[in-house]
Amino acid sequence: MIEKMALLNVCEKVQRMRADLVEEVDEKLSEMVGTVLKEMELCGVSQRHRYVLVDDGNKYKNRVKPSKHGGLPEKQFMARNSLLTDLCEIKHIRTMYNIFIVILIILFINTAVYDLVVVGRLNLGVDLILWNFQGFTTVLFLWLGMSVTTILLFCCFNLWATQRIRWVPNSLTRKFWDYGWLISLVLYQTMFLYVPAVKIMELYIPPASSMALLMEQVRLMMKTYAFVRSNVPRALAYKPHQSGDSQEVTPCPGFSKFLYFLFAPTLIYKDNYPRTKEICWKFVVWCFLEVIGTVFYIAFIFERFLIPMYHDFGLQNRQNTSISELLVVGIFGSIMPATLAFMCAFYCLLHSWMNAFAELLRFADRMFYKDWWTASSHAAYYRLWNIVVHDWLYTYIYKDFSEIVLPGKRLVPTLVVFFVSAVFHEYILALTLRFFYPMLLVAFLGVGVCLLLLTKDIMPCGNILILLTVSAGTGVLSCLYGFEWYARVNCPPVLDPVFDFFLPRSWTCATVYARQH
Repeated sequence: MIEKMALLNVCEKVQRMRADLVEEVDEKLSEMVGTVLKEMELCGVSQRHRYVLVDDGNKYKNRVKPSKHGGLPEKQFMARNSLLTDLCEIKHIRTMYNIFIVILIILFINTAVYDLVVVGRLNLGVDLILWNFQGFTTVLFLWLGMSVTTILLFCCFNLWATQRIRWVPNSLTRKFWDYGWLISLVLYQTMFLYVPAVKIMELYIPPASSMALLMEQVRLMMKTYAFVRSNVPRALAYKPHQSGDSQEVTPCPGFSKFLYFLFAPTLIYKDNYPRTKEICWKFVVWCFLEVIGTVFYIAFIFERFLIPMYHDFGLQNRQNTSISELLVVGIFGSIMPATLAFMCAFYCLLHSWMNAFAELLRFADRMFYKDWWTASSHAAYYRLWNIVVHDWLYTYIYKDFSEIVLPGKRLVPTLVVFFVSAVFHEYILALTLRFFYPMLLVAFLGVGVCLLLLTKDIMPCGNILILLTVSAGTGVLSCLYGFEWYARVNCPPVLDPVFDFFLPRSWTCATVYARQH
């Protein structure tokens, strides 16, 4: 037994050494290719011909190690398409895309026939979409208010950075100035988190509008933190009359750079990003048409497959069925449609929506996700499926914890990343649905962390296991949240509003069922 454990330990170390060696070789190749590309650019070689000579695997590399000092790798921006954009150039992959369009058409016809025959009028999911986006005018005003306060934060940061040089370094006045603005930043972020949340609860904004506002709230918070975290060292190191090689160095970037970053499809602040030469309006229109199509796709899935399984939960005519039977039928009935809705949401947000705004802003780095569908471990899946958010968590939480707070440690920063991600995912979901049912929190911090530590890239049938667990988890969460939603529609509250927000009402419905049986 001891010999077997020792052999497994040696195999794991060899795999790790192999991965490190491949990474170092890849980094050296990246540097060499980058040098060649710069020389070709100076010689006037067109971008299309430069890309022909570049290894396709290199353009999906996300990070490089810093050249000036040691530490963890840093985010690398380069001009590249989204992975699905490149894959759809392949005829067979394009056929898979066409199959999804055909399924959408079939769902459209199915829903139209059902509406005409059963309901008696044509709906096509429009009622569900319109209900979800009620109060959009209110959401727009709240978003404008948040955007204005974000711009005011830039003005305050610029004031702090440019005026602090008036005082002697390490003087009491400068310390008072610095810490005073730091406290103001903490208070600002607290109020930025609190006010929209209260307004959503007071105004009873429907789910889709609430989620859009909450996601924008969290996005702006992440943007402002990234801007401040990236530019504080610049302001602290600034010395009057300091000049650079090509332009005057300032303690704070210009407003145009901040404004571009505010709308750019990235959460990592840089003064400059790779840009395309022109906007392809045909591509922009097609991306927005894809967004509209996937919204209807998701509405069809909910109306035809998911809502019928949930909407009678808690009603008298379902009391002849036990809760365990409802859960089993609901979970296994939800796995396929919920997984399909999950993939539609991924495509809508991380591909179509992000690519549309990237094209509008001529933002050239379109790597918003990687090939998460090929992941063989949960660690790889978490790294690949949402590059935009993962880059922020890696750069401003994991990297800072590993290099500053706990140098050399990896497990604790990883757990902190999972905790922050889980809290904000649950925050968005709780306020969207107007109840706290922390199943997603448990999935992140409990099941997710365990699977992260237990699964390895070298597992046999690892990819099948990942896809199976992701699909099963999506079905379970969809079923539990769906039952809770309709329990709050069909079952009366049993406590005051504050306790009712935190106590799952589907549990009290279950208690009623148990007593009646």
